[in-house]
Amino acid sequence: MHIIDNTTSDNHYAEIKKLSSISDELTIISPFCFSDFTSFYDQIITPNIKFIKFITTLREEEVITKIESIRSFLLQASNHNKRCQVYINNRLHGKVYLFKYKGFNKAAIITSANVTHNGLFHNHEWGCSISDADTIDNLEKTILSTIDYELKDELIKKIIKRIKEKGEPINLNPRKNKIDISDIIIPYRFNIDVNSITRVFLKPVGSNDNKIYEGDYSEEEEQYFSRKRPAAVRKNDYLISYAVGATKIISAFKVLSDEPLYDGNDDTRWPWHVEVENVTPKLGKQWWHHENLYITRIADEYVEISDSNITNNGGKTLGALNWGADKIRLDRDFAMYLLSLIMEVENKL
Repeated sequence: MHIIDNTTSDNHYAEIKKLSSISDELTIISPFCFSDFTSFYDQIITPNIKFIKFITTLREEEVITKIESIRSFLLQASNHNKRCQVYINNRLHGKVYLFKYKGFNKAAIITSANVTHNGLFHNHEWGCSISDADTIDNLEKTILSTIDYELKDELIKKIIKRIKEKGEPINLNPRKNKIDISDIIIPYRFNIDVNSITRVFLKPVGSNDNKIYEGDYSEEEEQYFSRKRPAAVRKNDYLISYAVGATKIISAFKVLSDEPLYDGNDDTRWPWHVEVENVTPKLGKQWWHHENLYITRIADEYVEISDSNITNNGGKTLGALNWGADKIRLDRDFAMYLLSLIMEVENKL
């Protein structure tokens, strides 16, 4: 193991350049990056490197600036005749650089340094360079398993179009310049229909008198509501159901009905329903086995981390469900987060 120290000449800039000279493939894992990759390619990347992977973030508050950085990365790769791929992991925080030669891992840098001028040279950053192949292989496998999706050219074009539709940012605080691209990314990742007007509702299944702890909902074709007509629920919206009792998410359902249907009997507790398609049938068959799908825990953690609303009316709790509400319309950001989380589970089953 070798220690990299930016307070000396043995800094990250020098170590990456040295390891690039004995490698033909580089993987960069870094949430922050150069706004312009010209100097990185000109001064650090040696001719030996033929292929570069870049794993980074693309959160809605950084879309405007990050997409330009990624375009610079791709342009400079093309200018220097390098093959390249860009991948997104929006929970990324670590910084790692992997070096391969002829398909085998030769070295890795595990560090605090982002792939920026400050990270590689100016800031007081420290990291370690390792060469044990088995350790690096396991590290690479773990990193690749956390990737959300590949950012291909078709997605970049759609995101750029969305940025142009929004117009120039008007706030100096980048967190105020959020651009919602969930309706672009979610259909691409999960093959489900979501657009800018899609509504997502959280809906309880069961009641305090009839608590649910297990059961196969994979082929469920209807979702029921109480005596008030659920006028807000429209065709192509999504219902995320959770079990009263287990408090776990059961499945996500796409609404198929043109309008809510009434069974004509006011004496029943759930006289209204919509026809649905279960878009997570594998989860619906075994939902009670998954320990990371407690809805209250997910909501509380989301609020704690993001300090954002979770309901469409600006609430930060799901308290209305405790008072008998048959559904809650979710805040769009939380809805897309929750829908993505559920679809990730479904895809792994």
